Amino acid sequence: MAIRSVWKGTVGFGMVSIPVKLYGAVEEQAVRFNTLHRECGGRIQMPRWCPNCERRLEQAEMVKGYPVGDDKFVVMEDQDFQALPVKSLKAIEVVEFVEASRIDPRHYDKPYFVAPDQAGGKAFALLMRGMEQVGKVAVAKLSMREREHLCTIRPFGDVLLLQTLYWADELRDAEAVKVSLPQVTEQELKMAVALVNALEGEGDLSGYRDEYREALVRLIEARLNGEVFQAAPVEEAKPTEDVLAGLMASIEAVKAARGR
Repeated sequence: MAIRSVWKGTVGFGMVSIPVKLYGAVEEQAVRFNTLHRECGGRIQMPRWCPNCERRLEQAEMVKGYPVGDDKFVVMEDQDFQALPVKSLKAIEVVEFVEASRIDPRHYDKPYFVAPDQAGGKAFALLMRGMEQVGKVAVAKLSMREREHLCTIRPFGDVLLLQTLYWADELRDAEAVKVSLPQVTEQELKMAVALVNALEGEGDLSGYRDEYREALVRLIEARLNGEVFQAAPVEEAKPTEDVLAGLMASIEAVKAARGR
């Protein structure tokens, strides 16, 4: 099924402008619920209500407001956002190319596909092939949904993959989580490395399933059919007292499960 673009503009690559479209690269598969009144089963509504006028509002009657004090706001219309003097409003501005490993993984947020639009195929292909040859990703800026994003762009099959990034001032420092780690023995470290190696895989995530969602769907279907949902209790994991014995047992269990 074809997917609709969520943004249209250009990629600025030096003095070259490449017309492109952005498409969402993921589709969340979460089970969604409505909020109901327990007593009668009625669905709870969330009306757009103005307490001053004491009435519901239509979408066209609403604007955004930046709070500057008690019940004081700077009113912003849609055209105000579009009139901002920011290059990235209409263009994805490439600012540099870097090794992907140099980017802190905390920055990564949402992925999008980037595809050429209209006559941009040639320049798009050159940008993509050039990035493949040097093995680097582009760092760029993009304005979308009323905010500017930092992002990376890299080749991904016949398209480019753009991932929005959190800004540096949005990242939390790990030092804020106070941790005091105990010393480990050489034998414990050796067994830990052996377990990591025993669990080594190919990196193909397609075989993993959302077991929580599957169980939730089975529960819903059982309720719908008037059946009793039989669920085995899940035991809460307890802290391992003998770490070395636990590592050894884990290694043997992995080997047995994988036929080694």
